[in-house]
Amino acid sequence: MAVDLKIKSNNKQVAQKFKKFQSVLPRVIDKGLKQAGFQLLDIIRTKTQKGIDFNDRPFAPYSSGYLKKLNKEGKSVKVDLFYSGRMLGSLTPNSSVKKTGNHKVSLGFSNSQMRQRALFNQVLNDPKREFFGFNNRTEKIISKQFNRFVEKELRKFRI
Repeated sequence: MAVDLKIKSNNKQVAQKFKKFQSVLPRVIDKGLKQAGFQLLDIIRTKTQKGIDFNDRPFAPYSSGYLKKLNKEGKSVKVDLFYSGRMLGSLTPNSSVKKTGNHKVSLGFSNSQMRQRALFNQVLNDPKREFFGFNNRTEKIISKQFNRFVEKELRKFRI
């Protein structure tokens, strides 16, 4: 008694799918990270305009001398770190969000003078007005959005 057994396999197709997945995944991750950087930049700008720091606490009030200067010039006395618009204006997505390594994105100021101004507000000034950063809640929001983006992009490739 003889049994003839033939097995058909799609191992070549599976190998091709894995190869495609290997080439697509790093690009999708980098694109998602850049998008996450843009989202963080938007959150920083929005919170700063509302006058709250990255921990969702209101900024410390301006000094009385600075308030007098703002009133004299007809500027807003709301603590939103907006005087001429140049500091936050130098936080543009094209120049501020940069890929700095393997699956890594950094945010920064494009103008060195505005970087100094931000350093003064963030670290050197007393009281400090820490606007450039993120908390756990913001991290979770961005992480969730990043995961959705990667899943959506991978679905497009039907892997």
